Amino acid sequence: MAVIDLGLPGMSGWEVIERIRSTKTLRSTALVVYTARDLNRQEEMKLARATRSVVVKEVRSAERLRDEISSLLSQPRANEAETHSETNGNPDPALAGKKVLVVDDDIRNIFALTAMLERQGMQVIAVDNGQNALEVARDEPDISIALVDVMMPEMDGFATMSHMRKLPKLKNLPIVALTAKAMKGDREKCIEAGASDYIAKPINSAHLLSMLRAWLTG
Repeated sequence: MAVIDLGLPGMSGWEVIERIRSTKTLRSTALVVYTARDLNRQEEMKLARATRSVVVKEVRSAERLRDEISSLLSQPRANEAETHSETNGNPDPALAGKKVLVVDDDIRNIFALTAMLERQGMQVIAVDNGQNALEVARDEPDISIALVDVMMPEMDGFATMSHMRKLPKLKNLPIVALTAKAMKGDREKCIEAGASDYIAKPINSAHLLSMLRAWLTG
């Protein structure tokens, strides 16, 4: 694990993160950003793809940083216990190298999903709204599967999936809808909008990985 301040002298924190992520032996290091900077949405999204958590320096931020570190240090054991039967602690060959589009307006969900999927060797492209999802899906080659949150402002997940299905290249793309809670009729509504499958939050990692494997190898 490494805790990084974005405002480092000489080499910026952004450069340190890029160096770590581009170094094979350090790529799996859990990174926590601790910064006094006000981050815009683009910077938050960039950090979500490369780090596990961001703590902004403010009142009681030292306590929050301590809690984040404690939580991350305990996660490997929990994740290993939860997914041992699925992955044995190693990247899944059925998932490694596959490109996944994650669409969710909650930066915390993006952090969690990105960390989980990258541990399986997947390439994650994360966006925080439906319009950006359509642009990425249209322009990005070789997307293998998409995870789309249903409850998003402006263009919700149902509309996003419906528009995605209208793009010829995405006609057969596996799309998994992420719902806030399992409600009667959710599955039918998701399938009608264009989803291939759906999973309710909070997401069970073993269940999601099993679902991804089924769609990517079936």
